[in-house]
Amino acid sequence: MGENADLVQCPKCGKEVAAPTRSWPVFFKLNEENGKPQFSVGVFECPECKSKFRARVDPERESKEATPVVGLVERINSIRDGLTQSLNTLRAKLKMLETERSSLLAEVSELKRTAEMRADALEAEVGQLRQEIKSMREVLSPSEDKVT
Repeated sequence: MGENADLVQCPKCGKEVAAPTRSWPVFFKLNEENGKPQFSVGVFECPECKSKFRARVDPERESKEATPVVGLVERINSIRDGLTQSLNTLRAKLKMLETERSSLLAEVSELKRTAEMRADALEAEVGQLRQEIKSMREVLSPSEDKVT
């Protein structure tokens, strides 16, 4: 696999790929005592043909590539914190709306009960007025007969 100073070529299409999507150090048993990896291996994804392949990565290059991952993790954590706050806010609003809904339903039922009571009172009053009209007609009708 051809490697330039900073680029790795895709074995399938030959396109140069700049950064591995993942990498890890490789130790040989003989060199584990000094604590430094012999080299690192990275997984690359070609932007042209989308094939994935492994290639050797210099340890200095690996540490350069690890820095953006830390930034991404911090960004993801801040987004998660924001979403958690939004979720808590939405839950509080939902609870408030449910409370308001129940109080509005109670108010509507009270208004309905009051309206039904007023309708009943009006029906009774209309019935009374009809009775009064009927009795007034009875009282007035005989006197009209006498006058004529």
